[in-house]
Amino acid sequence: MCRTASDPADDGGADQPGSDATEPVATVRLTRRVAWQWLAGATAAFFVSAYVFAAVQAMVQGRPLEPFVIAATPTGINRVLVISLVLVALVVVLHELLHGVCMAVYGGETAYGVGVSYFVLPYAYAETDASFTRTQLLVTLLAPLVVITVGGLLALAVVPSSILIIPLAANVAGSVGDLWMAGTLLQYPANVRVSDPPGDVQGLSIYPPADGSASDSSTDAIDQRRGSVVLARVVTGAVGTLAGLIALGIVAVLGSLAVGSGDVIVGASEGRWLLFLHERHGSSASLEVGAPLALALATAGGLAWALVGTVREQLSTTEP
Repeated sequence: MCRTASDPADDGGADQPGSDATEPVATVRLTRRVAWQWLAGATAAFFVSAYVFAAVQAMVQGRPLEPFVIAATPTGINRVLVISLVLVALVVVLHELLHGVCMAVYGGETAYGVGVSYFVLPYAYAETDASFTRTQLLVTLLAPLVVITVGGLLALAVVPSSILIIPLAANVAGSVGDLWMAGTLLQYPANVRVSDPPGDVQGLSIYPPADGSASDSSTDAIDQRRGSVVLARVVTGAVGTLAGLIALGIVAVLGSLAVGSGDVIVGASEGRWLLFLHERHGSSASLEVGAPLALALATAGGLAWALVGTVREQLSTTEP
């Protein structure tokens, strides 16, 4: 995760974001609700990206993607788990180092650490006391996702093992907060500046341009782009729908394993109406996912959430 943090020893100045001379035009706070949204988004991102990475590898190797076959031997599971944890740890370190490199390029001094947001969301972070232009912060936020994903896809093309899929999917899941902040920034004009909110608050604040092209009296002109707001609602609803479907599948499989055979079918057993199929075969299991139906449901969920948000906004503006 990338974040900015002000230096408590710096008493600011006329041009410093958050000083008395320049107030933020908008502040986005990392609240408990946002932390839960990030957790749901990270869960959905992990499974969806793992599916996509597996599909890419299957295409490169010229083999069918499904069904996924999971060998349930204790030795195999332990080996895969240990290797995956080591690779995930390395990816987390690389992820934060890439944030730090970008911050340093743009003039910031970087510090690293780990934390737990509202006892809900564990995360590693790179932070700086510098402020950035919107473009600079977008590059800083997205660099780890782009660099590691591109490198991982190249590795998947030459490494026959699927062991790389888990750390690559974990990197995508760990980038959810970065993507959320990037999506927020894209709702504002390119000439704004971004820094930490005034006070000891987690999040980011949007400030008028440092070149004076927008004065304090004209900050009302720096508004969120309407289309970006609607798109953000669609994405939020779609991700939430996917997270719900994934949770449904996990609960169904665990429940069936606990009290039944472990076989689970959600939707039709085959064809376009298949959503999820899990079958147990002795010490192994096979898994199939109805990606088209899942995508359709996610799209419907996103559009519905955007509609609800728009209606609520209209009702709030018409209230006396």
